[in-house]
Order: sequence, then C-alpha cells, then structure tokens
Amino acid sequence: MRKVLERLEELKEKSEGTLFEEFVEAQVESYKKQKQKELKKANINNKWIDHADELFNLYAQITEEFKPQIEPFVSKVEFVDKREEDALVMFTVTNFKGEAHSLQCADLHTLDDYEKLEDDEFVETLDEEKEEGGVEFFFHRDETVETVKHSDIFHADDPSATLKKVVEPLILELFKKSFDLESLMQKESDMEDH
Repeated sequence: MRKVLERLEELKEKSEGTLFEEFVEAQVESYKKQKQKELKKANINNKWIDHADELFNLYAQITEEFKPQIEPFVSKVEFVDKREEDALVMFTVTNFKGEAHSLQCADLHTLDDYEKLEDDEFVETLDEEKEEGGVEFFFHRDETVETVKHSDIFHADDPSATLKKVVEPLILELFKKSFDLESLMQKESDMEDH
C-alpha cells in the first residue's frame, strides 16, 4: 500500500501547475478512498476468519483431551472439521444404538455478515480496531448455547484453560445426551461372550 501511495503522490506532483492538476488530484483522492475501503473490508474479513480459526483450533485441542475419557462408553468419538463447507467444526459422539450427537462450534459471523462487507456504507460504520471474530456453540443450529468472542479467550493468561471452562459443561451435556446404559451393557455382554 505504501508504494501505491508514493506513486499516487508522484502523479499529483507531475500534474502540479498544469491544466490537469485539479482533475488528477480529485482522481487520486477518489482512488485512495476506494483502496482504503477495500483494505478495511479485507482486514475485517480476515480478522473475523482468523479469530474463528484460532478458536476452532483451540476447541479441537480441548476435545482431544476428552476423547479418551468418553471412548469407553460409546461406539465412536470424533472431531469433524467442516470449516470449508459450513464454517463449523463439531465434536461428535455416537452411542451403541447408532445415535450421533454433536457439540458444534460455528463462526459467530454468518455468511450474511460476510456479504454485508461488500456494502461500503455498512463498512464505514465499523471500527476496524474493535471488530473481532468469535464462535457459537450449539447442539441444534438454531439454539446457541454459548457465544465466545476472541477477546474473551485470548486476552486471558491461559486461553486453553479459559475456553475449557466454557466447553466442559457443554461436553458433559453432550456425554449425557449420548449415554445409553442399556446398549452399553449389551455391548459389554456381547464382548464377554466372545
């Protein structure tokens, strides 16, 4: 951006004292404003994505701690990364009846929010410094159970421990939703018979 600004200043200087000075200066200023808007849009867009990614990655690390604790009680435990398709990740537990339950974690900013960044008037209302990304946790898409902003976690001394405090009760709830004692006992009994 610095080189572009230098080139624009050079163009203004070349036009000084000419018939074209006023026109060139207006064009340069207009171009600068447009480029600054584009840069602001890109910076906010990238900030939202980067912040959500950092939280997704931390959530993935935390679920790895819980995975071995849950595995003895269910048929399958997995972390599914669907960032590219759906802007979310999920920790999924499947019981021995084949019922799968997931604690999903999605980008706080929706596709509509990202599309709004195309609107210059909307972007002008945003403060680039104050904008931040985050995530929502839920079991069902329209029922957010917890919202976490990037600053809530990464301004703490120990981001992992801070997010873990938020996620632990949700993982316990996921375990309770998935737990089926009857099918677990049947599976144990079948294993003893072999």
